[in-house]
Amino acid sequence: MTTNRGRKDVIRNRMTSTGESYNVAARNLKAMKDMGATREAVVTQRWQPAETLDVPCPCGGTCEPGEKCDRCHARHRHVARYPGSRTEVETWVDCYECMGCSNSYTILVDLPGRPWGIAESVIQGASTEPVIKARVFPGVKHPLLRPETSDEEQE
Repeated sequence: MTTNRGRKDVIRNRMTSTGESYNVAARNLKAMKDMGATREAVVTQRWQPAETLDVPCPCGGTCEPGEKCDRCHARHRHVARYPGSRTEVETWVDCYECMGCSNSYTILVDLPGRPWGIAESVIQGASTEPVIKARVFPGVKHPLLRPETSDEEQE
């Protein structure tokens, strides 16, 4: 158990290293310690697609498998999910592939309560306007952003 003073020192150290305000630094430290959110994001992204459409989709979310293909009239199945935005952390992309040909499509979906990272306001350079930046949880693969790494992994 840490003392209040020790916790405040950790928050202040983060403030100086990242340039965040005290409240933002405290909130982000809590979020990074909350491994439940990280685990949930990894589970949301990493699952194996169902072999047939007779069983429920293992994605655990709101997906729309079974739509008919325009080319061959076979059905599409949900095959993948990855983060779908640079700043909206609850936006994901669902990928569907045809079971009869090479046709595929994607859909943007919002999954409230299942973020892939943390969005924060950051002041960059000489600008006075804050910019929204997102940090990807460890273990989540984002097509445009890199996951957060610890100091030990960087060395």
